[in-house]
Amino acid sequence: MWRLCQHRYALDTISRSLTFRFHGQRRFLSAPSKSYDAAVIGGGITGLTTAFRLSRDPNCAKVTLYEQSNRLGGWLQSETINVDGGEVVFEYGPRTLRTASPSCLPLLDLLFELELEDEILITSKNSPAARNRYIYYPDHLVRMPAPIPNAGTITNLIANGKVLLTEPVLAGLLSSVFTEPLKEPRSDKLAGQDESVADFVSRRMSPQIADNLASALFHGIYAGDIDRLSAQTLLGVYRDLEKTDRRVFGSLLNIAQTERRILLTDDLLALHSVEHERPHGHWQRLTSLVRGASVLTLKRGLGQLVQSLETALRETAKVEILTNTEVKAISKDQQTSDLAIQIGENGSRTHNRVVATIPAPVLAKSLRSGVKGDQPVPQGSVRNLEEHNYAVSVMVVNLYYDNPQLIPYKGFGYLIPRSISLDQNPERALGVIFGSDSSVGQDTAPGTKLTVMMGGHWWDGWQESDYPDPETAVSMARSLLERHLHIKESPAVAKARLHRNAIPQYTVGHMSRMQELSRAVRDEFNHRLTLAGSWYSGVGVTDCIRQAYLSASYGVDARRLDDMNGERPWSRMGYKDWDLEGGIVSSPQRWFKANVDDVKYLFC
Repeated sequence: MWRLCQHRYALDTISRSLTFRFHGQRRFLSAPSKSYDAAVIGGGITGLTTAFRLSRDPNCAKVTLYEQSNRLGGWLQSETINVDGGEVVFEYGPRTLRTASPSCLPLLDLLFELELEDEILITSKNSPAARNRYIYYPDHLVRMPAPIPNAGTITNLIANGKVLLTEPVLAGLLSSVFTEPLKEPRSDKLAGQDESVADFVSRRMSPQIADNLASALFHGIYAGDIDRLSAQTLLGVYRDLEKTDRRVFGSLLNIAQTERRILLTDDLLALHSVEHERPHGHWQRLTSLVRGASVLTLKRGLGQLVQSLETALRETAKVEILTNTEVKAISKDQQTSDLAIQIGENGSRTHNRVVATIPAPVLAKSLRSGVKGDQPVPQGSVRNLEEHNYAVSVMVVNLYYDNPQLIPYKGFGYLIPRSISLDQNPERALGVIFGSDSSVGQDTAPGTKLTVMMGGHWWDGWQESDYPDPETAVSMARSLLERHLHIKESPAVAKARLHRNAIPQYTVGHMSRMQELSRAVRDEFNHRLTLAGSWYSGVGVTDCIRQAYLSASYGVDARRLDDMNGERPWSRMGYKDWDLEGGIVSSPQRWFKANVDDVKYLFC
């Protein structure tokens, strides 16, 4: 574990570079000069970041943020608790963020603009949390094969080889990797259609690997059922590589050998949306800070990001935050295409642009309620939003023990696959996070912090009365930890929170449905309504921040895409025909194989 502030020279360089941008003249190239009024519906991380980015646009005269609850931040919730020996930070939502570049660069850009650079904690790729990741199977923890730091080549080969050959959870993995390039791609009449993650992994590797490894991985990310999750949405790159001569693993090996990279186009578009505001070399400096890093977090938890965004917005005169405010209806003026938002029985406000980050079914209800008299119903938008209605609930249980040597493992934690029998997982837990290792430097107390995640798709169909209350959830978590890790001690502090419908599920056909939804919203609302957030294009915090950058620029037509005289990768993608205004802001070409010249402005 190493602190970002140890790289003081790099930080000071960036801070000096950003000083001009913070206090100098701001330039919005390729943007219309007409003033506009914007609204953001939803005060989660997507909504907060979108409002913040809009507030930085000199052409945006007013930003109104609507939030139904009494707090901002969605399920980014952090709590600092005093215990014997110091403090411990409990996270009730996301706790660490991946630092893969360029995906993490909008996040880093936001942290620096909010002056949170001294609050960042970075976990090295050589740390136990990065190297040691476990799966529970069938009745014990199994470390996934990975290089062992400070061990020689022979030691690594012997240790990892033993695990691969002797642990049942990895049975068939080696043979599947070697034989996958020999398997023909799907050639039946369904070849061009989407399929489930389970079907894709079973075809290219084996059903056993889908049950034991893939299900555990997607429990950790989506808390979802791989029989329902969309392979095209979540594994699209690999499905596309399947169609090449080298198939999936052969293509990945070839790309690695030729020093190329597979990049998501939207990541680069998000950076381009603010590139004109940033000093020369800005992305290279940010990239250098996370080189060799695995994940990052903040000293006081990711709730710090929410607090800083809220503070920045409240200090801006042109931003108005309305909490405890339910958006009851959204309607379009047939002459001006402006959007009216009804927030009470008689209260209504009109905006030129609206970015909606609330759950799809809730937005559908507001759009349907906005139809008055003989106005046409936005059938395409409402229908697609109503059909996108599946999200899972997750119970998060944080436990702190005074004993710093509570468990014999060092690492990020472990995931539980669907192949584990009910008697080994009656709580229907998804995984356990070793918080003392995954967020080193966050707690000042010397004990052991653990987090148990339960529910997800396992709790589908449950009624409100079926969910455990916090006290019961803590008891369930303790039972799981005793069974899996033999922990019999009582925690000094234990707290639980249930997040209802917290993680939207991208089921089979998600991409085609979102494309249809985006077209309908653009057509029926004349490009004035933009959709963003975890319901559409990624459930992670970095995904949501990327969407906010895209929505607050191209989505509201504050920024238009250009190729910098042919120096950007999309100059070869027919970008002039892309429609990025309104709807779901996303490139029609999801990914591309990048060479050094394509991204030298980012990494060189």
